[in-house]
This record gives sequence, structure tokens and C-alpha cells, in this order.
Amino acid sequence: MSSFKFLLPLVLLFTLPLVAVAEEPASGKWSIQYVVLEGGGPDQGPGGNVEENFRALAKRFGPMPAESDRMLAYGVQQLRILSRSTEVVRRDVEQSLDLAEQTGIPVFLHIDSCYGWGADGEQRPEEAPAIKFWQHPKMREWARFPVDDQLPEYIPRWWFNWGPWCSPAPAVPAFGSPAFIEFATSQLDQGVLVPLAARLKKWRSENRSHLFAGINVAWEAHFPDYGEPGFRHLVEQTNGPVRAWAPRSVRGLKMDDDLVGKQLGYASLHWRGWNEKRLREAAVRDGVSRETKFRQICYRSLHDYMEALARACHDRGISADRVYTHIVALATVQQPSTTRPPIWTAVNRYSTPGFTLDNRGAARFDLDKLRDQIQQANGTDRARFGVVETYFRLGDRIYFRDTATCRRELETMFEAGTNLQVFYGCFPLSAGRVPDAVYAALEEWRNKAANRVTQP
Repeated sequence: MSSFKFLLPLVLLFTLPLVAVAEEPASGKWSIQYVVLEGGGPDQGPGGNVEENFRALAKRFGPMPAESDRMLAYGVQQLRILSRSTEVVRRDVEQSLDLAEQTGIPVFLHIDSCYGWGADGEQRPEEAPAIKFWQHPKMREWARFPVDDQLPEYIPRWWFNWGPWCSPAPAVPAFGSPAFIEFATSQLDQGVLVPLAARLKKWRSENRSHLFAGINVAWEAHFPDYGEPGFRHLVEQTNGPVRAWAPRSVRGLKMDDDLVGKQLGYASLHWRGWNEKRLREAAVRDGVSRETKFRQICYRSLHDYMEALARACHDRGISADRVYTHIVALATVQQPSTTRPPIWTAVNRYSTPGFTLDNRGAARFDLDKLRDQIQQANGTDRARFGVVETYFRLGDRIYFRDTATCRRELETMFEAGTNLQVFYGCFPLSAGRVPDAVYAALEEWRNKAANRVTQP
């Protein structure tokens, strides 16, 4: 992470928005464009229907030819590095890599490095992670600073609304904590990257590198602000959130009323040497409010956490054009906050910045501003990015009812600078979750030679 890598003054470390640019693909251009259909859901984990989904894609579209520059891939959601042992995660990774080999369908790996889905839901003790971050005093978030060196006893749960209310773990990770970063990167490395690197070496020797579509090392990384007007409004609308998604053992749990109004991130600041006095002094020195300075440090923590995960991939030989960060891009249309981090937090030299983009739903964005802000963060005129979460349909809302519109939007995003578009909620294919117009658009897109550019 940046705080260990650069010998900069501490104040500059937490305030400079400019970050190092991502490494160029060896060819100077994107070699393959991928459309990824992602399966599973937050309460399902990476198992279950993975084999069925791979084989359904292969039956529908056939194996992807190695010489093609436009491919469909399967996205495995989600690899639980925070809530399962590295042995369990490695088993899930190897299953997915095996199925990519067998079916000829490239695989995209989606890591849960933020939420801890499945916390305390292991079937046997040996399936649990070596450390449960939600129980570790140096790895979980607080809603205030320590007082007289006494760590806060109140540990807020995760709460957010993805249609139903979700509360995946008993605590929120302290993304800025060196202890948490070390734990998460170790889990990622041993559970995912070791088997992946070995398989990639084999695939390169067999001219099958195309079977790896990429890896998403984050998942809308953010610090909850339970005092934001939008959150308060949702709570009021629903008379307080009730847990709707796994683990089933705590379904029906209601949010603690005292949590509403709380801002998280204090543990991340504390473990980086901050306290209330220093925070206020830095705010006065920089001519900003105390709250603005707090957010700035949170932003840097999010950036450094995603960079640490991406660097772990780099250290295992995985190219930056196949590694993606992931935040929402709402900061291009709304004021940034700890729930809507600025675009630069997703940019680092070891990865391609990735975003949730959905102008038909809640994840709205301004494409021109997105590109401009990526370029500003890079310090170059490059604006490459990944669409790591979007939708053909969301719930009962079908986004594409005609082939031309779907095809046009696919092409628009590729021309704007992405090399990958990941569509959630597509499986099972037999359930009709992908509209017929989309199938036709995907076939047309595949059959047209990609118009490659070195830099959009």
C-alpha cells in the first residue's frame, strides 16, 4: 500500500489525489474485449450453480475461439476471502478455472474483499478464516475515536439497501488498518492468486490465456455514512431495516436505532495515527472543515486498500489490464462522500479502475466526467476503465427490449475506453433473466470485428 511504498511526508500521503498510472498492456492496446455474464447472488456464494452456469453459456454461445478479440465470459460471484479459509476459497477458484478449461468459456473472478458475506456461516470449523475480522479489535470499524486509549466497545454492523436490506457481517472492515490490509491481501494471495498464477502459466504455454477475463479485487468499496439523507430516508420509509439476506441465522435482525446518524471510518484513521486533535489541527492548516479532512483521509484509505490488493496481483504476475478495482461512479454526478468515493480512489498503477455504472438505476454517472477524472488521476491522457457492474435488467425492470439499443450501448462503452462489461443477475439462463433482444445483440457484437484503438 502507498503508506509503505512511498517515503512521503504523512500529510502529503493522505491529501494528494494524484496517483501512479496503470501499467500498459504489452501490446499498447486492449487485446480482447469481454462481455461477462455474472451469476449467483450475495446469499448464494461462489458454489451451487457455477458448473450449470458455465455449461449453459457454452451451450448457448459455444466455446470462445482463442483468436477472437470479442468474447463472452462467465463471472463467478463471489469469492469469500474475508469469511472463509484459504483452502475453501482455493477450491472454489480451482473449480472455476477447471470449468473454463472444460467449456472454453473465459472466467472472471469477483472477490468479496469488502463485505464479509457468509460471516459465521461456515459448515465446519476448518472452513472459517484464520481470523474473523469482525471479532478482531484492530480490523473493524468504529463510529468514534477511542477515549483515553480505550477502544470503543460499540461495533456497528454493515447495513445497506440493495433492494432488500443487507447486513452481511457483524462489523465493517477497517480498510485503513494495516492489520486488516495484511490479513485481506494474505487471504487473496493464498486463496486466489496462488492457484490462478499457476493456471495462467499453464494457459500461456497452451495459447489459452484468453480463458482468464480478469479479477475484480473490490466490490463498491466505501465507508458507511449512516447519517446521509438518503440512508435516513430509506430507514424512515421501511420503519427501520430488517435483514433480508444471508446468513439465515440472523434473518429478521433489526438495525440498532442508535446507528442512524453515525459516520464510520474512525478505526481506519486511528490505526494510521490520527486522533481528534490531530484531525482538527490538519483541517485548520489545510483550510478545510474537520469533516472534509476526515473524508479526505478515508478516501486515501480506500485507495490504498484497493492498491494493496491490486499490487498482490501484480506480484503474482497478473497484468494490470486484467485486474480491476471497484467503486460506484456517483461522484461524477453528486458530491463525493465516504459512500461515494471520488474517482481517483480507484486508480493505481497495478490495475484498471472499475466502476458500477447504471444510468437507468441508482448507480448514475457522467461518462465524460468519469473519463476526465481518470485522466486527471493518471496524470496522462489515458482513460481506460472497466464496467465491472451493470445490468441487462434489474429486478422486474428490463433495460433492453430491442437489439439495436443494446448493441449500441455495448459499443458506446467499448469505444469510450472500457475493455470489459460485467452484467449482473443473468443466471440461470433458463429463467429468462437475459432478454431475447440481448442474446441477439451479443451475437451481433461478437460477429463484428472489433475496431481497436490504442487509446480512446
